[in-house]
Amino acid sequence: MRFFFLFPVFALALSGCSTLHQGAEMKVSMNETWALLPFINNTETPYAAERAESVTAALLYARGVRRLERFHPETKDDQNGIGLDRGERRQKDAMEWAKGLDARYALSGAVNEWRYKVGLDGEPVAGIAMQLLELPSGRVVWSGAAGRSGWSRDAVSAVAQQVIDQLLGKIPMTSAIPAGKDVEHAARKP
Repeated sequence: MRFFFLFPVFALALSGCSTLHQGAEMKVSMNETWALLPFINNTETPYAAERAESVTAALLYARGVRRLERFHPETKDDQNGIGLDRGERRQKDAMEWAKGLDARYALSGAVNEWRYKVGLDGEPVAGIAMQLLELPSGRVVWSGAAGRSGWSRDAVSAVAQQVIDQLLGKIPMTSAIPAGKDVEHAARKP
């Protein structure tokens, strides 16, 4: 009988700490062209945003999004990439690029935490927020934010992958072609 009372405590301890908040307005089509915008890095960890973008692209493909375009800005000689910009400028440029692509959706994000906690255990922690925008209007059709901490033996990238997968799993996707779109438009870009 005493084990019956310990079971909920044990289950809670094994689950790790995770939070998720999300909202959606409509189902989105996996058959449309999606643009993955650069993520904003709100952390002190260099390249956390680029790492999150890479994981997000892989997981979108795994979930069935086949026409995913990624923004690759041209390098300018007068910019060395160092400065106070955490990705806002790249994200703004990428939004204009996505509208020119005739993409239906643009996924933007921000990495708010990507680190190991200070302490004896050094637990990995990841926190990410995302918004899915319908183009060209820029109307938000889905948004979500999630955070998670792992165990001391986990890699922060593995914890971040779980967070991103949890977020993407909450986007209401369909493989149907949206109303008002013809087959030619849906099959335009392989």
